[in-house]
Amino acid sequence: MNLYTRYAFVFLFSISTTVGGDFDPFMDAELFKIIWPGSSEIDIEKTVDESRVVVMTTNKERYQCILPESHDKRDSSKADYGGQTADELMNILFTQTTCSYRIESYWTYELCHGKHLRQYHETKDVGQKPKVQEYFLGYGKQDKNEDSESSNIKIRKVEGISLPYYEVNMTDGTACDLTQEPRRTRILYVCQPDGHGEIYEFKETSTCEYEMMVLTSVLCGHPDFRPKNAPVGEIQCHALDGSPAKPTQLKRMEKTVVHTRTPSPEPTPQPTPQAVPDNVATKVPPQYVEQHNLGSTTDKQLLREFLTGEYCLKGGQGWWKYEFCYGIYARQFHDDSQGRTVINLGVWKEAAHLQWLQQNTQKRPREIGKRKFISLFYSDGDICDITGKPRTVEVKLKCVVNTNHPHSVGIYLMEPSTCSYILGIESPIFCSLLDKADDNGILRSIET
Repeated sequence: MNLYTRYAFVFLFSISTTVGGDFDPFMDAELFKIIWPGSSEIDIEKTVDESRVVVMTTNKERYQCILPESHDKRDSSKADYGGQTADELMNILFTQTTCSYRIESYWTYELCHGKHLRQYHETKDVGQKPKVQEYFLGYGKQDKNEDSESSNIKIRKVEGISLPYYEVNMTDGTACDLTQEPRRTRILYVCQPDGHGEIYEFKETSTCEYEMMVLTSVLCGHPDFRPKNAPVGEIQCHALDGSPAKPTQLKRMEKTVVHTRTPSPEPTPQPTPQAVPDNVATKVPPQYVEQHNLGSTTDKQLLREFLTGEYCLKGGQGWWKYEFCYGIYARQFHDDSQGRTVINLGVWKEAAHLQWLQQNTQKRPREIGKRKFISLFYSDGDICDITGKPRTVEVKLKCVVNTNHPHSVGIYLMEPSTCSYILGIESPIFCSLLDKADDNGILRSIET
């Protein structure tokens, strides 16, 4: 019971001797709200049972309140469930031919339920056939879910809600270049009444091992897979013996709350949402991290430190994080209880950068005034297990205007070919720097 409802019962009411059942005004296991429909023609002696309670306020106002169904009764209805099993319900989804998609800044994830999970990027050049880079993160599904029995169902807490999930393991994906093992993914299906197989969450839990949460309505048909947090119950309190529809003291308290409440600001107009095809998630940008020490009074000093490599940018999400120190290196790392694992993607060598520009003239900066980004080549990273050659990375510094967060930084990593990367770093702080780069995209200093 929430604090407001408890106050209404304990301080406004004195419970009469006609209370039935095990009603406890101090219970916290469930949330309730009280509504006041007014008087009702009811015979108290004939209607008092476990679901009803007669209460009296300190002003001698009497009400009969109808309580919602108890936990025990709901548990009893679960025990009486004789419908389809979770495996049978999920087969409804697995036999469909539609796939679900999650679109991110570079990669697109395609989940064909019970068949495969694919990660791919398509490049389209004018006059040429599209080029597709893809990895399969797992195939197939379990023939029977081992945790489909009530006693074995696992729970995942999401935004404070306990969600039972149906687990599917997809295995034998594309070999991982770091572990030499096939990629694999755990798919957690959770009940969502209006879900159509949308991908709610995706993350890399360890190197080349992934976890994905999917929303589906088919599981909601099984009581064991509905969210464990009970909804807010409704208690109807009918006035008796000429009492007012709502207790006098409660009305007085509500007026006090209204008069002392600070007016809310006018809501900010929001853009009209655009239609999105079924089963396609909206585009998710890189995770932006507010750089707390990039305040307006210290911008120039920090930019100088950034250009000398003293101030490094860190970011990313999931298993791997990324660090870029301008003019020194670009690398990815992971921290756990065993310490830090580091993979150097490349180090700065100006001669190698200039040679790269000669071989890739399209990577040169545009003319001043039209630049949206600059590209820098970092070479001689850690040796790649697959190619036997050093890793290399193109670092793309991109201007992104963000008036709400003028000092935010977003970092993401792409791998167009094996052990050859693109590290994208997007931020408003680059907007004032791009035109200061020379014709080779090199930033050497800023004006004081």
